[in-house]
Amino acid sequence: MLLMRTLRDMNLNKLVYEDIPLFNALLKDIFPKQEEPKKMNYPKIEAKIAEKVLIDKLVAYPPWVLKIIQLYETTMVRHGFMVIGTVGTGKTTIINVLTDC
Repeated sequence: MLLMRTLRDMNLNKLVYEDIPLFNALLKDIFPKQEEPKKMNYPKIEAKIAEKVLIDKLVAYPPWVLKIIQLYETTMVRHGFMVIGTVGTGKTTIINVLTDC
């Protein structure tokens, strides 16, 4: 279960939305008897994110909040990273919210 969770958590944030179902299907093929591992919870960070969203009058759109959590998880295991994507998708705001949390 640990290997499955690690593979999922370290790779999902690198995939485009359309590839996520394919990746999940591949994981189920590799680990056919394993149930879906639970997502890690970070109650302190999640509470701070909710607080920051209210203070800055942002919209807590669940996929956007998930990207903040994924960025947090990335900072826990990597020395450096890049946040890339199209203009206006909230990359700078994600970084700023996480930094303030």
